[in-house]
Amino acid sequence: MSHFRSRRKGRIHGQLPPYAAGLLANLARQLIELLSDGEADPERTALEEDPLEALLTPDHPRETPDDPALRRLLPDAHRGDPEAAAEFRRFTESALRRQKIDDAREVLAQIGDVEQVGGSDVEFELDADSTRAWMRCLTDLRLTLAERLGVTADDEDYWSSLPDDDPRQGVYEIYSWLGYLLESLLDAAQH
Repeated sequence: MSHFRSRRKGRIHGQLPPYAAGLLANLARQLIELLSDGEADPERTALEEDPLEALLTPDHPRETPDDPALRRLLPDAHRGDPEAAAEFRRFTESALRRQKIDDAREVLAQIGDVEQVGGSDVEFELDADSTRAWMRCLTDLRLTLAERLGVTADDEDYWSSLPDDDPRQGVYEIYSWLGYLLESLLDAAQH
């Protein structure tokens, strides 16, 4: 069973069955790939970057992403003013992308090499920083799937009425499972 439990000193214990860890690792890798689009060096982490250089060297002007999922993850700051939105995006989008990629990499680092664990559960410990990275990554994964599926607020009845053979049903179940994981992590973090 997938779950998180609070431990002493603010640490959180996570446990995932191998199939769940594999699914989460796959989703995190897909998120990294989605967010890396258009980046010159997606492997470069925030720790390798010179903070002064990052402040003084804004990105090239950026357009609002064409992909609806990316628009959801990287929304315009000034929706009514395309010029101000592009200017804000120029100074912030690369750093936001890198942060989201780093969060997904943190999830992958905690899960480890899922293929090597065999039939045993994947267990790991999260400190406060890792917990926040997991929360952000799980949220980003849910936002991406919600956009791909067209999930909106208060439409649970629609999704629960889908026939079993609807191809969206499986993806919606993954979306729901990610919500369960996020809720479990939030509960553990509050205790």
